[in-house]
Amino acid sequence: MTAPDGFPFDALGSRSDVLAHSAVDLCPSAAVVGVARPPVAHSVGYSVPCKAGFAAAVLRLAGRRGVDASALASAALLLAPETLDDPGAPEGDETRLELRLAPGLNDAAIRRALAAALALADPDWRLVPATDVAQLEATVEKLDYRNKALAHALERVSFRPLDGQVTQVRDAAQLFGFVNEWCFDEDRVVKRFRELAPVYHPDTGVVACRERMAQLIEARNLLIRHVRTAYTSGDWTRRRGGC
Repeated sequence: MTAPDGFPFDALGSRSDVLAHSAVDLCPSAAVVGVARPPVAHSVGYSVPCKAGFAAAVLRLAGRRGVDASALASAALLLAPETLDDPGAPEGDETRLELRLAPGLNDAAIRRALAAALALADPDWRLVPATDVAQLEATVEKLDYRNKALAHALERVSFRPLDGQVTQVRDAAQLFGFVNEWCFDEDRVVKRFRELAPVYHPDTGVVACRERMAQLIEARNLLIRHVRTAYTSGDWTRRRGGC
């Protein structure tokens, strides 16, 4: 059986059982546990420089899988995306992983494959290029700044709670941003309340304020009663002519 690049699966490790174990863990459809494999053919030695912590993590994972690092890298080479970033070689650190793999590979490709194996072993990990992570972090930072600026602006323009309850129609109209107590109807009151309520909601609002929210509800109820009373009394059509 051969891999997509034409390299035999049998040449993926340095022990007879490494492919069966590593492939089942990293790519379940690639092999059957317990099938004996002949010795590796057409492999060459690699001495891959890497950071000490990275090398230790690779060896721990290989130990948990019951394989060696060569088998781990061989299986991961089939899965590692080319866009995955190279974990990098250490500076001034002689830590190296000794591997036997197919010829023609470079250190960066091997490190990427091993990084993919580590990521795939952790269900909370995702293989994301560092450039994408940087873009996401910049976007989050920008959104956080905008949210803070918006909250500050809303705090400056938001109404100050009145002393006591809202009892005057003109005060209620002012809280809702209406010109006067005749330049709105019930639909506009309801629509405006739905716009303002998320702003002042005491638990989730941008300008969270229990007192403002309570007065907003009082103002809504007062304006709706005013609309209904004025409409049935005949004053509504006459007074709205000046709006």
